[in-house]
Amino acid sequence: MKKNGILNKEICNAIGSIGHTDLLVISDSGLPIASDRYRIDVSIVGGKPGIFDVLEPVLEELEIEKVILAQEIKTISPEALEQTLKRLPEGIEVEYVPHVRFKELTNDHSKAVIRTGEQIPYSSVILVAGVTY
Repeated sequence: MKKNGILNKEICNAIGSIGHTDLLVISDSGLPIASDRYRIDVSIVGGKPGIFDVLEPVLEELEIEKVILAQEIKTISPEALEQTLKRLPEGIEVEYVPHVRFKELTNDHSKAVIRTGEQIPYSSVILVAGVTY
């Protein structure tokens, strides 16, 4: 039995398969996800688990070099933006893109999408994998 860290087998497999510059999305419950994307649905009910319940342990296990957020989070959900930024590694690059582009990146370029029960608009996060050397 695994002792610590992420216990969800699918999330562990996704993290283990990600290479430099691959995209891993942690999505709110409303983000449209293409049927051909590897989807890990951990939602239970509205709001649970939340984005941060998943983001924090993923950041413990995945080396990232950049985070991509929808630019709409700045005006629609500024508290979620503040909470997201304070959880990110110090000095990490943050890129803001229009939500339309965010959905394109999710559905055309992501390696996997972890769907949460989060119901805060535009709270989804794209993690761009880095390298440890």
